[in-house]
Amino acid sequence: MRTATSLVVLAGLGLSSLVLTGCTPPQGFTGGRVDPTRTTRAEAGSAQVLPASLFEFSDKVAQQLAADMKTVPALNTEFRQTVVFGNLVNKTGVVPTSDFEAFRTRIRGSLMQSQNVLKNVRFVENKAGVDANIRRETGRSTDLLGEGRRTERAELDPANTYFLDGEMYRVDRGQSSVNLYMLSYTLTNMATGEIIWQNAPYEVKQAR
Repeated sequence: MRTATSLVVLAGLGLSSLVLTGCTPPQGFTGGRVDPTRTTRAEAGSAQVLPASLFEFSDKVAQQLAADMKTVPALNTEFRQTVVFGNLVNKTGVVPTSDFEAFRTRIRGSLMQSQNVLKNVRFVENKAGVDANIRRETGRSTDLLGEGRRTERAELDPANTYFLDGEMYRVDRGQSSVNLYMLSYTLTNMATGEIIWQNAPYEVKQAR
């Protein structure tokens, strides 16, 4: 009985020492936790864009998009212009919706952290997003809010408001072992419908 009790105590002490020393279980390649930037065997054999590539591509896009927006004259005036987050359409045919949503959210979050861009631009949600929030909280749409309860979205100045829309697509060569993913953005003026800027597509190439 004493021996069994001693083993239990020693096991407990061993576990406590792991916790106190800050040790964590080893990361695995085929099971357990895996570094998000590491490509597993299953991912390497997939035709879909790799998670590591997706993260790297989204960071590259956000960085380049922020830099490009600083070169657009209409967005760099004496007062802040308004940019509405529009649609980012998945036309790849292979990137799952959940992966694409994570990709889009990562770009948007990084862009919102760019103080260099925020000096001249304020970002707002699109009308569909605003309406969804209002319906969830009030059960009514923006059209039914009435005077005195208008949202900021309803007070936009069309002449100084721009839609940021994008498309992500894939160039495939049938049995080719390489996929080229491309992302194109446009800025469109709300008042005139004029496309004031379109980027040279941001690209990432992945070998299967």
